[in-house]
Order: sequence, then C-alpha cells, then structure tokens
Amino acid sequence: MSITAFGIDLGTTNTVVVKSTSDGALDALPLGDGEDARRTHPSVIAFEPTYDRGRMELAMETGAKAISLAAAYPEDFRYVQSFKSHVASAAFAGTTIFGKRFDLAGIFGCFLRRSGIADTINATDGPKRIVVGRPVVFYGDKPDEDLALSRYRDGFKAAGIEDFDFVLEPIGGAFSFFRTVRSNVTVLIADFGGGTSDFVVVRFRLTGSRVKTEVLSHAGIGIAGDTFDARIIENALVRHFGADSHYRENGKRLPVPRSYYSALARWHQMTLLRAPKFLRELEIIQRASEAPEQIARLIYAIDHNQGLAISRAVSGAKAELSDRDSADLTLDLGELQVRETITRADFESWIADDVARIAERVDETLIRSGLSDGAIDKVFLTGGTSFVPAINALFTDRFGAGKVSAGERFSSVAEGLSLVGHEDDIAYWATA
Repeated sequence: MSITAFGIDLGTTNTVVVKSTSDGALDALPLGDGEDARRTHPSVIAFEPTYDRGRMELAMETGAKAISLAAAYPEDFRYVQSFKSHVASAAFAGTTIFGKRFDLAGIFGCFLRRSGIADTINATDGPKRIVVGRPVVFYGDKPDEDLALSRYRDGFKAAGIEDFDFVLEPIGGAFSFFRTVRSNVTVLIADFGGGTSDFVVVRFRLTGSRVKTEVLSHAGIGIAGDTFDARIIENALVRHFGADSHYRENGKRLPVPRSYYSALARWHQMTLLRAPKFLRELEIIQRASEAPEQIARLIYAIDHNQGLAISRAVSGAKAELSDRDSADLTLDLGELQVRETITRADFESWIADDVARIAERVDETLIRSGLSDGAIDKVFLTGGTSFVPAINALFTDRFGAGKVSAGERFSSVAEGLSLVGHEDDIAYWATA
C-alpha cells in the first residue's frame, strides 16, 4: 500500500515540512504565501488588529512575511517568536494579544493553519502518516514533558490534525544520514536547534534488502542557538540599557533589578514586560536613576516592541562570527544607536560554559551507549547552531574531521522524520 508520510520539524527558530512517498521520493514543502513562501519557514507569527463595522478581528502572518511586517511596523503588530521554548513550562499559561487571550496550544494552532501546514496535510488524499519531531529534553530549568506533549497535541488538534506520531528529532537526523550512506555504520547524531541540543547513537546494519536499526543511547540539553544569542546580549548590549546602573529609594542606593535584563537577553520574554505594572515600575526607577537616559532606552525598547530588532541584529552578528574573526553588532532604535565590534574570541569566551555543558551531554550519550569514541564510525551534525565554530570543533577535535559530516542543515531532521513514517513500528522511535 502506498503511503504519503509528512515529517514536521517544528523548530524553535525554523519549521520544515517534508513529504515522502513509499518509493523514497522526498519533497520539502514551501510554506507561506506567494513570494514569501519558503521551504525553511521561520517559526514566528505576527498578529494585527483589523476592524470590520466596529468589530475587532486579528489578522495573522507567519514566517518571513511576519518578520518583515513586524520589523517595519513594530507598534502595529504583536510578534511572537520562540514559542516552542515555553511549551514545557507550566509558568507560561498564555498571553493576551490585542485583548484576546491565547494559550500556547492556540498559538501553535494559529501557526500551523496560517503557514499552510494544516491545509496541505488535510488536503492530501489517500493513506498518510504524520510524524512530528520532539526534542530529547525540552527547553527550561524544570521542563514538564507531559505538559509539552499535551500542548503539542492540543495545538495540532486546533489545526485539524489529530492523528500523528511523535519521534525524537535526532532520530530524524539519523534516518536522513543513513539514506546517504547505506552501509553498516554506527553513527552519533548531533541535532542543534534554537532551544535544545540533542544527541543519539544509532547502529544501522544491512541484512539483504532490509535495514536493522538500533538506538543505543540518547541525551539532550536545553542549550542551543537562543542561549548563544542571549550571551551576546548580556555581554555586549545590556549595559547600553542601564544594566550596571543604580537608583535611589528611601535613601538607599540600589541596583536596577536584573530581571529586566534577563528578559531583554531572552527577548521573546520582553513582551511580558509590556504589562502596565512593569512599565510603571521602570518609570519610577528612571526618575530616581543615576543614569536616567539609559533606563529611558530600556523603556523605549520594551514599550515600542523592539525585541525583533534586537534579535535580528544579534543573530546576524552571530552568523557572521561563524565565517569571520570579528563582527559588527549594529542596532538602531531611534535615538539609541549601538555599534559594538565583537571578536570570535570574545564570543567563544562568553559561551564557554554552555559549550562545556553541551560537551558533557555528548560524554553522557557515549557512556550510555557503552561505546568508545573509536567505535563511532561517523558523526552527523545538523541544525543551524552546528555552524558555530566552537560547536563544530567539539566533534572534529574529538572524533577527527574525517568522521564528521553534515547534511542540509535545516531540512535533514524533517527529511528523516518523513522516512520514519514508512517504518512499521514508529512508536519505537518516540521514547525519550
């Protein structure tokens, strides 16, 4: 029986959907509308209030179009990015967007519908399987896995997709890799996303025309590209917004609370600070501040929804550091003009502890597999953060450059997930 399988890699930063057929043909689907359609679709959604006969409705855009509209009209659009980072957090119950309350499942559903994912899948005739990737470990200090999976299910259900299977995201990377080698091989897969980094050791063995696969171990950690962005903000930007300043209250000299700058560094939390309560607190601090102009910049950035501008400037500098020894971080927020030159050496010192924790998870994955480094035949890297030289060096230094390879770094996981959709026992690949 011919089956169409869809692999959905709903990433923190980008979403990719790949369709495959029983004969092994793969097709990455363009998501979005017209000229804005992309096979790598940014996992973002922008809401705009519209009015018809005095009644307010919310128009929505996703992907590249959402980014361009929110960047051009930051005060007219409510922009939501990295919503996957909240999926395992009970502390995030929902958010209010232009007076309308959304829980996280509702945001997922809106994204799946407006991006075209739901319509494409639901319009496909004949037998089909839908495979949705999930990280080995969800993002957050104390992630609630059951809550995360229930929010996924509710979000897909809201988009009209009720029958699907979860599969570990690095397993998708493993299947994508094996499709290119087709030989007996034991491989370490490292999947680096925006919110999480996941690792799995898989053994593939050919027996005639059939393939025997065995997962030997897996591990993950909630550190990846978004964390590296936060380190740039913490070290190169927050001082321009008064992070090291003080204010006076009841005769005491007090530092400005770090919580404001934690939200600035993880900018998708900035929208929470737009609540009147927090803005009033900042205005009180500004009046008593020793650096009122810097606090004014912080208030401006929050009140005028400048999180996207900050994010784009930081991620652009980070990408440039993958190819050069230094990069200019340029930020234009009206009266605030910031230009910082960041060296790769500085950046690598800022992320050194994070890279060390990632290395510990690689150690853990190998220990659980019972294999030595020499027993790993190949190392396959996927995901945008694998471009970071310090991350790449983790593997080339340890296993040798000859063993390390990379596929199409943004579509590999979705390709593999769609291939898993043709396996008899999909549930085997779903357990963390």
